[in-house]
Amino acid sequence: MSAKLWAIVKREYIERVRTKAFVIGTILGPLMMAAMMIVPALAARSKSKPLRVAVVDATGELREAVETALREARVDGRARFDVQPGGAIAPETAEVQLKQAVLQKNIDGYLALPADAVATASASYFGRNVTNRIDLRTMERTVSAVLVSRRLASAGLDPTKVKDMTRELDMKTIRLSEQGEREDQGAATILALILLMILYASILIWGQAVLTSVIEEKTSRVVEVMAAGVPSTTLLLGKMLGVGSAGLTQFLAWALSLLGVSLAAAGGIGSFSMPEITPLMLVSFVLFFLLGFLFYAALYAAVGASVNTVQEAQGLAFPIMLPIILAMVSFPAVLEAPEGPLAVTVSMIPGMSPLIMFLRIVVLTPPLWQIALSIALLVLGILAVVWIAARVYRVGILMYGKRPTFPEIVRWVRHG
Repeated sequence: MSAKLWAIVKREYIERVRTKAFVIGTILGPLMMAAMMIVPALAARSKSKPLRVAVVDATGELREAVETALREARVDGRARFDVQPGGAIAPETAEVQLKQAVLQKNIDGYLALPADAVATASASYFGRNVTNRIDLRTMERTVSAVLVSRRLASAGLDPTKVKDMTRELDMKTIRLSEQGEREDQGAATILALILLMILYASILIWGQAVLTSVIEEKTSRVVEVMAAGVPSTTLLLGKMLGVGSAGLTQFLAWALSLLGVSLAAAGGIGSFSMPEITPLMLVSFVLFFLLGFLFYAALYAAVGASVNTVQEAQGLAFPIMLPIILAMVSFPAVLEAPEGPLAVTVSMIPGMSPLIMFLRIVVLTPPLWQIALSIALLVLGILAVVWIAARVYRVGILMYGKRPTFPEIVRWVRHG
């Protein structure tokens, strides 16, 4: 690395790592990742207090059975309903009293069984909160089981035997890897989405940093002084490497924090197993950020050199963002079939591969030759966009006034 290039890289790097935004982002990033990984586990483990509910039975025959079933209902081994004892008063009078009790927060809600509940399999729940879907679904299944038992009994069948014969399957999902077996309760998917969003946002944020830096230097005419003694290609590479080094520093801190969180919660939280973090995953996390940044930073630098204001840059910046946007659009299909033709093809396209190949590595590690080919193609893509950006940068960085049209930029590339 030449002395001039090193000086530019050092200046760009120090200028960014000294900012409060960099320090805050470096500190908050690991905290946010830890929160996004641990909070869902804690949420899955911890539930609110059992619902205080009462039962109003217009049939005159179901209240005791329904109350007993609700008391015995369990979610993750814990009771979810604190059933308040009912009286022998008329259903209409009971509903009036219970509505007042709900509004006065003496109970959380009540279940109303109509006179034809057994025949129509219908019921209504009245409560202040009806968004607690897990508890309400548990109530629905519990009451439904009582109604089914009554219909079976009326048909001359033994409800207990039928229940034993029609017991639902309780299937666990076990992830197999070279490290062994590990039960997965959805943690792998959560981890993949969290890291994918971090990678996507970071590439664009640091790419935008290159764009705004180029525009600021251009509008302040600082670049004219720098260009007098340093070749434009050196300026471009220095800016990309300097800003990229700052981003890489932050990403390394995040990766180490991610490893720390994974090791600290390796045993899981309660019954919730934490996702597995492999060395390949950590290396890929940092590597694909760096390669993705270099790819888009070159394009952002070319756009910044072509315009005079950030507002003008928006129209030219959108087309270069299309590959990474398409990658985000296609990630659900890749998540569903990480070894499918679509996933393999998209993970080989430069501009899309930083996200899609990383997602495949997290979800289901592809063959090493596919990873190597994806990286090789991405490196070739980086060389191509840097070559294009250097030609645009050389002409555009010293031009002011009217924003160039797309055909004019193409001519810069062809004859630059």
